[in-house]
Amino acid sequence: MTTPVPLEERTRMSWTLAPSRRWLLRDGEPTFLLADTVWAAFGGASPDEWLDHLERRRRQGFNALLFSILPIEHDRSSGTRSPYAIRDGRIDFAAGDDAYWDDAERVLTTARAHGFTPMLVLLWNNFVPGTWGAGLTPDHVMDAEQTTSYVAEAVARFARFDPIWIVSGDDDLNEDTALARYSAVAAQVRELAPEQLITWHDTPTARMPGAIADGELVDFHGLQSGHNEAWDTLPAELTRYYRAMDVARPIINLEPCYEGLGRFAGRERHSAADVRRASWTGVVAGAAAGLGYGAHGVWSWHRRGEDFAAGDVHGHPFPFSVAAAFPGADDVSFLRRVIEDERLWGLDGDADLLHAEPSGAIAGRTPENVVAVYAPSAFALTLRGRATPDLDVRVYDLAERRPDAARWTAVAGGVRLEQSEFPGDALFVVRGLAPDAD
Repeated sequence: MTTPVPLEERTRMSWTLAPSRRWLLRDGEPTFLLADTVWAAFGGASPDEWLDHLERRRRQGFNALLFSILPIEHDRSSGTRSPYAIRDGRIDFAAGDDAYWDDAERVLTTARAHGFTPMLVLLWNNFVPGTWGAGLTPDHVMDAEQTTSYVAEAVARFARFDPIWIVSGDDDLNEDTALARYSAVAAQVRELAPEQLITWHDTPTARMPGAIADGELVDFHGLQSGHNEAWDTLPAELTRYYRAMDVARPIINLEPCYEGLGRFAGRERHSAADVRRASWTGVVAGAAAGLGYGAHGVWSWHRRGEDFAAGDVHGHPFPFSVAAAFPGADDVSFLRRVIEDERLWGLDGDADLLHAEPSGAIAGRTPENVVAVYAPSAFALTLRGRATPDLDVRVYDLAERRPDAARWTAVAGGVRLEQSEFPGDALFVVRGLAPDAD
C-alpha cells in the first residue's frame, strides 16, 4: 500500500492547456515549464543528495523534473539500482530491489514538497518490442500483459503526485508494433488518470505520425533535438514539423543538448553556450511552452569512481554534484524569467521577419505581435516591418544574464537592430513593429 502525501507537504500544481492550445497554465496561470533531467534519480539519489539538489534547482527557478520510472539499461551509471531482475530471459519485478519503489515515492514526495512537478517516462524504448533499444537489451522487452500490469501499478502508485506522463522514451516512432504499444499505454493512462497531461519523448530523427500527433493520446509535443551534429538546427526544424500539424498543441524541447555531454566522437563536449543556442533557437521557433535541461552526470546520477555504460558514446559523466553546478542551469533559468516577464506566450517562428543573414539568427512573434529575435552572435540584423511611434526594443545579454541597452535604426522596409556591444548571444524583444512596411 502507498502512503498518502501529508496535506502540509502538498502544493497544488495542476498543469492544463491554455485555451489557445499554444502554451501551458499552472493553476490557471500562464507558466513556462522548466524541467531538470534526473532520469535515474529513483535508483540513485540518497535522501541528503536529493534534498540538496532540489534546493539548488528550486532556487534557480526550475519547476519540473524529468524521471524515467525504469532504468535506462544501455545508458546508466553503475551505482544505480533496478526494481527488477532478469529471470529466464524476461523481466521479473518480484526479484528486483525491494526498496526501489519506496525510494521512488520518497523522491517524489520531497520533490512535490519543494514545488516540482514530476514528468514520468513509463516505457523507455528498451522495454518495448520493435525498437532500437529492444535490439540492445532483448531480455528487457515486456509483453502486452506485463506492460498493462506495470502501467496500472505505476499509475496507482504515482498519480497522487500529479505528474505529467511521458509514454515513450527515446523512440524513433517509426515501427508499427512499438507505436501500437505506446498508444495502448497512452489510452490506459488516459482512462486511469484522465485529468493528467500526456506527452511522448522521442529521438532527434523521429517524426511523430500525423494520426497520433492529431489524435487524443497526446496533450503537448515533447521533442528531442539532441546532442549530435545537427544539435543547433534541429530545435527549429523539429518545432516547425510539429507546428504544421492540423491540431495545435504546446511544444516543449524536452532534450536539447546536455551540458558537458561528449559529441563528435570525443572531440568536444557541449558547453553552456551550446545549450543556450539550442534552447533559445527552439523557443523562438515556437517550442515556447517549456524546456528541458540536462547536465551530464546529473541525469544518470553519477558518482565519482563509478562506471558508465555509454562512455564511448557520450564521454564519461561528471560526478552529479559537480554537474549540478554547471552554469547552463542558470542560463535556462534566466530564459524562463525572460519568457514570463516579457509575456512571450504563444511565440511562433516567422521566417519572413528577418532579412537573410548567415549567423543563424531566428525570429518569431506572439499573437499580440511582440517580436523576439535570438541572435547567436553579435551582428546587426534587419527586421521587415514598419517602426510605429511606440516602437520599443529591448536586448538581453544571455551569457551574462542581464538586460543591456539596445540600439535600432529605421531603414527602408524595416528596422535595423544594431550590433550589440557584447560579443555573445542576445535576445531582442521588439514591440510596436507593424507587420507591413509602407
